[in-house]
Amino acid sequence: MADASELERIKQVKEYFQRYYHFEDAVTVNQQNKEYLNSYIHNQYDVEKEFDFKKKMMMVLGIAAGGGLIMGLLLYLITKMWLVALIVFVVVAVALAIVGIMFLRYRLTEAIERQREVNEGIKEQIQGLELRDQQLIRQRDDYYRGLKKRVDWMSLDYMDNIDQIEELLTNGEAATCEEAVELFEQKLLLKEMTSFLSNPAQPEAKPLDLEQAKEMFGDPLEQIRQNRKKRRKEKKADSIFSSL
Repeated sequence: MADASELERIKQVKEYFQRYYHFEDAVTVNQQNKEYLNSYIHNQYDVEKEFDFKKKMMMVLGIAAGGGLIMGLLLYLITKMWLVALIVFVVVAVALAIVGIMFLRYRLTEAIERQREVNEGIKEQIQGLELRDQQLIRQRDDYYRGLKKRVDWMSLDYMDNIDQIEELLTNGEAATCEEAVELFEQKLLLKEMTSFLSNPAQPEAKPLDLEQAKEMFGDPLEQIRQNRKKRRKEKKADSIFSSL
C-alpha cells in the first residue's frame, strides 16, 4: 500500500472532483428547469387546438336546436298552430346559437389572452434562469481551469476513473499518485488493444417528466398569479392617489 501522504493526496483530489461535479449538477438542474418552464409556453394555435372551437360550436348548435324544438313543441301543443311553432323554433334556435357562439368566442379570446400573459411571465422566469446558467457555466469552467493547474499530474479526462486510480494505490500496485495514473493508462491501453474495453453507447436523453419537474421546481404559474395580484394592487393604489 502507498504511504499515508499519497493516500491523503488522492483523497484530496477526489474532493476537488466532487466539487466540480456539484457545478456540473447545478448547470444540469438549471437547464432542466428551463426546459420545464418552456413546456408551459404555447402559441395561439396550441390554445385554439386545445379549446376545440369547432367541437364546442357543434355542441352549442345542438343545444340551440334542442331548445328551439322544445319551445316550438310547447307552443304547438298550446296553440295547435304549426306555422307559429315553426317560427318560434327558428327564432329561439337562432337566438340561442348566436348567444352560444358569441360566448364561445369570448371564452376563446379570454383563453388566448390568459396564455399570452402566462407566456410573458414564463419568459421572464426563463431570462432569470439564463443569467443563472451563464454564471454557473462560468464558475464551472473557471473551476475546471483551476483543477488543471492544481492536479497537473493526471489528465482530467480520468476524473470519472479516480476510484480505479485510488484502488491501485490502496492495493499496493502503485506507490505514488503518478505511478497509479501511469499504471491505469497502461491497463486501459491493454484493454483497448485486446478489445476487452468496448465503447459504451451514449445514453439516450430521457424525456422531461413534467410531474417530477413540477415537484422539483414548483408551479411557475403561481409566481405569475402573484405578480398579477401585485400589479392589480399597485394599479388600485395609483388610481386612489390620482383621485386626490
